[in-house]
Amino acid sequence: MMSLFPSARSTRRVLGGLAAAATILALAACGTPSGDTAADTRTYESDFGAVEIPQDIERVVSIDFYTPAALQDIGITPVGVVNSYFTDTEGDAIPLEYSEAIREAGADSIGEYYELNLEAIVQAKPDLVLATQDFLPLDDPMRPEIEKIAPIITFNARDGEAWRTRSVELAKIFDKEAELQPLVDEYTERRDEIATKYADILANNTFTLLGPDPDEWGTYGSKHFMTPILRDLGAKFREQQDDEVTKDGFPEWFSYEELGRLSNADIILLRDSPQENIDALAKNTLWNNLPAVQNGMVFDYIDRGPTGSFGWALQNLDDLEERFAEIQSKVDAAQ
Repeated sequence: MMSLFPSARSTRRVLGGLAAAATILALAACGTPSGDTAADTRTYESDFGAVEIPQDIERVVSIDFYTPAALQDIGITPVGVVNSYFTDTEGDAIPLEYSEAIREAGADSIGEYYELNLEAIVQAKPDLVLATQDFLPLDDPMRPEIEKIAPIITFNARDGEAWRTRSVELAKIFDKEAELQPLVDEYTERRDEIATKYADILANNTFTLLGPDPDEWGTYGSKHFMTPILRDLGAKFREQQDDEVTKDGFPEWFSYEELGRLSNADIILLRDSPQENIDALAKNTLWNNLPAVQNGMVFDYIDRGPTGSFGWALQNLDDLEERFAEIQSKVDAAQ
C-alpha cells in the first residue's frame, strides 16, 4: 500500500528546475499589472491566517493527496497534482474514480510532496495553490517560492474532522455548496444506516487500529486521520496511554514486549502491512494471549483509511460495512 504518512525522515525538498522556474517567474513579474487589483481579490480566513485570493479562480494546483478529491466532488479538476495521482494506477491509496479522472483530464504532475517541482508548478499557471500543513508546512522553504506564483490556502490534516472541514470550506471558496450538498446528504444517510445496523457491535466493543512493523507496533486513535469514518460511525476506541501518541497526533512505536497494552481492545483492526509483519505477530506469545486475538476478533482494516472527500468517505463506508459484516458473523458464530 502506498504510504500517505509524511514523516521527519521524508521532508526533503528538491527545487526541481529552479533556475528555469526563476526565469519564468521573472518574466511573469514583468507582465503583472501595476494598478490597484484590490477589487479582483477577496480575503479567505484559513486556520493558518488570512490569505488574499482571486475573486475568480480557474486554475488550481494541489500539493497533497486529499484536496483533488474534494475539488472533484464539486466539479473542479485541478490542473496540477502530486505525482501519486499518476503512479497509483491500482487504487491502493487514492480511489480510482479520482485518479483516473485526473489522468484523463490531462492534469500535470508537480512532483511528490517531498520532491516538488517548482518549474512544473509555474508552468501550470495556477490562480490558487491548495495544500495541507503536513505536506507543505508553514516553515517549508518552498512556500515563499510558491507564493510568488500564486496564493496558498493551507488546510489542517491531522485530525479526524479535517476531511469534512476541508470539503465544506472548498465548496464555500468556489461557491459550490449546492453541488456538495447531495453528497453530504448521501453520506449522512449511509452512515446512519450502517451505524443502526451494527449498533450492538459499536456499543459493546472497543476498537483499535494497529500498525505492525517487524519488531515494533503503534496504534491510531479516534482523532487520527486514519480513522475518521470509523469514529463517525460511533465506534469506541481503546483508551491509549499518554505515551502512545506524539504531540502531532501520530503513533509512538513500542517493542513487542509491550503488546500487553492492547489487552483493553475488544476488536483489533490491522492496517495494511507486509505479510512478514503479520507472521511476526502470530509467533508472539503476548500477542496470542490478547483477549481480542483469543476471541478471533482481529480483522484487516479498510484499504484507504485516510479520507479526502465526501465521495471518498462513501467508499470507506462501504468498505467498513464489509468489515462489520465479518465481525457480526464472528459474533453470531460464538453465540
